[in-house]
Amino acid sequence: MNIKITNLSKKYLKSKTKCLNDINVSINEGVYGLLGENGAGKTSLLKTIATILPIQTGNIQVDGKNYNDSIQEIRNIIGYLPQKFEFFNNLTVYETLDYILSLKKMKDNPQNRRKEIYEIIEKINLQEKINSKINNLSGGMKQRLAIAQALIGDSKLIILDEPTVGLDPGERLRFRNLINEYEKNRIIIISTHIISDISILCENIGVMKKGKLIYSGLITNLLEKIEGKIFIDEISDINDMNKKIYKNLISVTRKKNKLELRFFLEHFNKNEDKCLIEVSPTLEDAYFYLMNYNGDN
Repeated sequence: MNIKITNLSKKYLKSKTKCLNDINVSINEGVYGLLGENGAGKTSLLKTIATILPIQTGNIQVDGKNYNDSIQEIRNIIGYLPQKFEFFNNLTVYETLDYILSLKKMKDNPQNRRKEIYEIIEKINLQEKINSKINNLSGGMKQRLAIAQALIGDSKLIILDEPTVGLDPGERLRFRNLINEYEKNRIIIISTHIISDISILCENIGVMKKGKLIYSGLITNLLEKIEGKIFIDEISDINDMNKKIYKNLISVTRKKNKLELRFFLEHFNKNEDKCLIEVSPTLEDAYFYLMNYNGDN
């Protein structure tokens, strides 16, 4: 399975700038992570792929089929979790999923629907709430239900916008395991601010900035770009930090009585910077690099 996006651009009516600016990307089966700052265009891109927003300029194809020519056929294979969602509060968890499955062309198979509902309920750990009404669920439970409704119905193109918001650490781990189970023979696109989730779940990612896709490809290839450019230093007081480091600072971590500074250096001078320790780059380091040293600032 493949989704191909070509020259995709979009601008909202009262906006002077494009929220999507000439997006070109090809996504194959597996989990594809989407990163970017607030307002970068991630949600607009996901809504367009999910057929919620119309295509203004450009084209999207799924297995060679154009969106505009086969929109209903493509909608039948999509599972979508929007960033902001609502349920019918008077329905139970079971009734909600049964309703979603009936919309996904399973109206005539009540036994199959029941079987799939019980399976997904167990996977998202809501067995005890299966007959509870939506308005009696916590925020985290609603989030897990929202994930479930996107996965059920044999969806082949699954689009998840900020899926782990409101999940505790245990449920985030359960979510990761669930995605690993579902990724075979499917495309799963995940947009999130939690970089650790992306680094664990994905081999391929896209990074957006000001409506542009400034990187798309393997995480390993991105990390190679900054190999030998990530360093740490320890100081006793934040005021001891020199200007060179402050400009390129990625993170500060307290370790006992010291502050560990992690930062990016384009050019390393062994004589001037002999106290610095080179470390292996992470996806968070690579994201910092792309936001600050690649593309328009």
